[in-house]
Amino acid sequence: MASLRGSRFVFVALIVASCGGDDASTADSPLPATATPSVPGKSDVATPASTSASRGIVSTDLVLDLTTRTGRATLTLETGSLPPTFEVGDLRIDAVSTSSGTVVGHSRSAEGHLVVDVTSRTTKLIIEYGFSKHGHFDGWDATPGFTFLWPDHCGNLFPCHSAPADGTTFSLEVLGVPEGQTAVYPREVPAAAPAYQLGIAVGPYLYEPLGTTPSGTEVGVYFTSATRAAALTGASRLPEYFAFLEQTLGDYLYGKTVASVAVDWGPGDFGGLEHHPFWHIDDGQIGDPYTHAHEAAHGWFGGAVRMACWEDFVLSEGTSTYLAARAIEAVDGPTAGAALWQVFGTELLEMIETGDDTVAWLPDTCNAISIAEHPLWSLAVYYRGAFFLRAVEAEVGRAALDATLAELYRRHGGASAAGVPDLLDLIEDSTGFDPSDLATLWLLSTGAPPGL
Repeated sequence: MASLRGSRFVFVALIVASCGGDDASTADSPLPATATPSVPGKSDVATPASTSASRGIVSTDLVLDLTTRTGRATLTLETGSLPPTFEVGDLRIDAVSTSSGTVVGHSRSAEGHLVVDVTSRTTKLIIEYGFSKHGHFDGWDATPGFTFLWPDHCGNLFPCHSAPADGTTFSLEVLGVPEGQTAVYPREVPAAAPAYQLGIAVGPYLYEPLGTTPSGTEVGVYFTSATRAAALTGASRLPEYFAFLEQTLGDYLYGKTVASVAVDWGPGDFGGLEHHPFWHIDDGQIGDPYTHAHEAAHGWFGGAVRMACWEDFVLSEGTSTYLAARAIEAVDGPTAGAALWQVFGTELLEMIETGDDTVAWLPDTCNAISIAEHPLWSLAVYYRGAFFLRAVEAEVGRAALDATLAELYRRHGGASAAGVPDLLDLIEDSTGFDPSDLATLWLLSTGAPPGL
């Protein structure tokens, strides 16, 4: 999720936690510093559970009118034998029909999900609906104008499956944009992505192209007149960061134009959100190069490589933190990279000393937690995951770890979800090094590992 920094994290965590979400158990408390758990094998890890009880969403084609707050979702489904179900939050469902125009019945389940009465032969549905204005980081916020769908609020904007393993492509058309405003959004998300990845920002935006990578990706930044100077400073090396990611991991899957977008999330500095290909960064951090690099890295991990479970959060955030540090070192030099690792280490030690530490991985359950309300949503997870990969790098060499991450991306990017066990197994299979002890030290334990 967001590239939250230092004590600022506490503020945003409280805000988002107050927004609701399910009441999933938070019994998975951090392990004591003296614990020495074993790393589970893949067969011991909980099986990913889809939000859908019947069939997945292959593509989501949306038309949204911001003036009337109405939408039309055309959903292409996998074949299945049970009626499809969708998360619809507080949407007002007006009509449901098949692609042939046949009106079909629908109802709401006890959990509030939309259940559509169609046969297994139906693979395309058209849902017409109304959506509400939100102001608590849980849907469409019309003032000043942005979406915030992470982690499970997509149903407040369109019918969806919010489990991180569920991937869908998107097309999007936004109507009813106020005069004098610009809506920044992708008209297409051509590779499967988690539902929370779709993003819209509306405002008096200006755009500056910053450069084109050797792979042909145009990299730019959107800003307002008030954020222009900070945005151009923070994003000045973004094309080089993005080129590093493409060259290290493989071709980007979400189009040939990408950009950071300055958004006004209100008081406090919140970081960013991985709405690829146009990721959002709060006005207060739009001048921070690390935040640009971190959100860009989510185009590979957390986006294209979806998390199998929320308990695998570190695979998204720890990997993106590590890759952002690597990008900054490659582009801005070893001194800049070392300074960033010093910040990571200092902030993690402060969290350990103040009792804000947590384990970085929960291997025994899958989607049994509400991530926005659970201790796992913590900067400790970002830093522990990054230091774990740095420790693996020290054992196997930078080139070998790069090749392993690239292979994980090649196998899963835009195609399927992955969990921490997939990463651990691939490290051992591709390098011959067993990372279990390092995983125990950095991911499954709390406290300060030696040398931190």
